[in-house]
Amino acid sequence: MKYDYDKTLKIEVLNEFSNGVHARLLNFVLKNGMDPQEKNNFYSTLLNQFAEMIDLNLFKMSFEELEVLEGYWKNMNNYIKEIAK
Repeated sequence: MKYDYDKTLKIEVLNEFSNGVHARLLNFVLKNGMDPQEKNNFYSTLLNQFAEMIDLNLFKMSFEELEVLEGYWKNMNNYIKEIAK
């Protein structure tokens, strides 16, 4: 069995980072009195999207796909920082 330590490290970092972004959005939603389960609220829907993204099996992705996913989470991180000001 071949181990790809670079890919494993990227996955671990993505898991931690994505969970942090999700937690910050959840904190924003709750602080602003929104229902995280509300289907007609943009931020609640985004929160659910984040949960689905976190549930992806990253080990089935290529390193290049992981880099694209990292870009997604970086953009979402920047967005959450902007709305939470």
